[in-house]
This record gives sequence, C-alpha cells and structure tokens, in this order.
Amino acid sequence: MKEYIVQNQERWNRVSRRQANPYTIPYSHEELQRLKEKPIEVALTVGKLVPLTWFEKAQGNRLLGLACGGGQQGPIFALHGYETTIMDFSEAQLSKDQEVADQENFLINTIQADMTKPFPFEDNSFDIIFCPVSNVYVEGLDNMYHEAYRVLRKGGLLMIGYMNPWIYMYDSDEVWDQPKKELLLKYSLPFNSRILEENGEIVIDPEFGYEFSHTLEEQIQGQLKNGFAMIDFYESKDSSNRLSHYSSDYIANLCIKL
Repeated sequence: MKEYIVQNQERWNRVSRRQANPYTIPYSHEELQRLKEKPIEVALTVGKLVPLTWFEKAQGNRLLGLACGGGQQGPIFALHGYETTIMDFSEAQLSKDQEVADQENFLINTIQADMTKPFPFEDNSFDIIFCPVSNVYVEGLDNMYHEAYRVLRKGGLLMIGYMNPWIYMYDSDEVWDQPKKELLLKYSLPFNSRILEENGEIVIDPEFGYEFSHTLEEQIQGQLKNGFAMIDFYESKDSSNRLSHYSSDYIANLCIKL
C-alpha cells in the first residue's frame, strides 16, 4: 500500500487537473488586475482575509508560500512586490502558479517538495512564510514547524491557518451530504484517518484523501517550542459548513521568529 502522503499528493494532482475545487482555479488576468489595485487580499482560512497589519510587520519581502499552490496567492504576492517562492507537493498545483507567472510576465519560483521532510532552502532564507490550511493533510507537525523556523530570518513572520479540531468529532458525510440528519458525536480526538482506516472503522475516498485533526497543543505549542512567539490570532467560519453555526471551524495565527 502506498504511503498516505503519496496518496494525498496524487489526490491533489487529480483534483487540480480537473479544477475540481475553488483552490485549483488560477486567477484570470482580469481578476489579477482588479486585485493589483487594492491592498493585498489573501486568506489563510475560509471566511476572513488576513489583516493587512500582518504584512506591515514584515521586515523584508522574501516570501515562502508553503503548500499554497494553485495560481491564486502566489500571483497576488508577486503582483504586490514580494519575491515569491511557492512550495507544494502537488506538481499540478505548482503548474498553475507557473502558468499565471508566464502569462502575466512576472517571476514566481516554484518548488515541488514535501513539508514532512527537510525544506530545500538554506537557513534564514525568508522574511515571511504564508501557510493556508494545509497541515490537515500531514500526520505530524514537528518537522514543518522546525523547518519553518530554520528557513525564516530573525524577525521573520509565520502566518498559518488550520482547522479547529472539534469539527472532526462528527461524520463528514453527515455534515455535508445529509443536512437534515441529526449530528451525533462519532470520533474521539485527535482524528487520524490513517489509523481509523487501518482499524477498519472508515474507508478513505480517494477524492478527499487522508486528513488529521491535530490537537491545539500540537498546533500552537508546536510553534512555540520551536522558538516562535505568537503575536496575533483570529478565528473564522465557513458559512457553508453547518457546524459553523455552533462555533468557528478555522483558526489562524501570526508568529515571529525571535
């Protein structure tokens, strides 16, 4: 059986080639021209834009988009003057960034790599790391936070979005596909689809891949124990998710490398 990370990679390549979700559709020339005339508008989570003040705290313009290929955030960063590198494990997603860069005649450096392994960059290479909700697709976060700290310069910023883990206590099929069905608690946390599959409790749909909830301790303490200091935080909601009627389903935070 293939490793879960390879299966997730293949899943994103398939979805990207079909443009099967909103994150696989690159911005058009017209959309980029409209966004160029406005202050930078990017999202780490569904339901809320990143505050402009977060970018104003940066001490330089070398930016790493971590696991955010797809021809959306990368082009916006490049248009707003950032020296932009996009790292993603999906070649198909990275091709969207390169396609837009070629079309608009600006530079985006694209790197195909896996964030569960050492990042292919020198120490102190970036001023900002921008990581929208993506670590839900990896089982452990230690390497990601360690490497993020290593490749940031002193005073560099980590902007990251992630899932509020409580949503994984419910059956996702019932949440999304059976809106009138009463929701009951089903899974204990942390949710680990790989282990649940091994135990015969669930069957992974290749269209969605393997997901992992992570505890807030793993998310937040994982950043702090690697040397980051958290300086801002917010929550947001996906209005199309019926669980969001009860609480926020997304979290984002800003950390600085001391």
